Amino acid sequence: MPTMKEADPQRLAELRAMIDAIDESVHRLLIQRATVIDELIDVKGTAKNGAAFRPGREADMMRRLAARHAGNLPLGAVEHLWREIISTFTALQAPFRVAVAAEGDAVAAIEAGRFTFGFTVPVTVLEGAEDVVAWMEEGGTDKLGLVPLETAARRPWWRAMLRAQVVARLPFFENNPREANLPALVLAPPLADPVPFEIGCFAIGCEAPRLGTLVAEPLDVIGHAPGTALVATRDGASLVEAATRAGLDIRPLGGYAAPFRVEP
Repeated sequence: MPTMKEADPQRLAELRAMIDAIDESVHRLLIQRATVIDELIDVKGTAKNGAAFRPGREADMMRRLAARHAGNLPLGAVEHLWREIISTFTALQAPFRVAVAAEGDAVAAIEAGRFTFGFTVPVTVLEGAEDVVAWMEEGGTDKLGLVPLETAARRPWWRAMLRAQVVARLPFFENNPREANLPALVLAPPLADPVPFEIGCFAIGCEAPRLGTLVAEPLDVIGHAPGTALVATRDGASLVEAATRAGLDIRPLGGYAAPFRVEP
């Protein structure tokens, strides 16, 4: 019967000292990052609420994170740490708040909000998707909303979106099982520095069965109700042209970065 290897006290002490040194280095780098953020604010001028939110840049950062990741540390753990860092330092530049629609699986919705936006950003729990949209439409540039995708299969809450827009889709990493993995959309006021979305979202005055005849590019029907649909596509220009030609009402509702598929 094999016996347990006797621990080498000296080697254990060396390894623990290495861990302590790494922890101190990580902490110092975070402090240094905060100093750079202060300088960034000075260069850009006075921070405006909500103005620091950059969903396209965040998507690029997360893709680079996944590309360089290695070893047995779960990617989900690194993603969560990085999301906490991104949200905290974004809030240092310009404070913001988050409202989460808790209908359906309220625990899953709150977990998705906290996983994505961290624990330093205030999170308000509202009853339904319509409540989140109404809160966004009240105005203010310091707001983000999180709406579970399953709500779009029941009610056309997107009809009330006049100012708010879709800016992200969760989870960003596909095929990466983890907790807080609820499919959802993130809503925001008009971005301070808008960039073209890789995937555009549109509201179309159309019955769902007719959508497949509009364009050759596959449409992702996020939600539909009698006389309206919320869709996403990489070819927004063709969709707008086809819908206009067919006499359908269509309006853009933002968009999001293409999800990143994690290979097993």
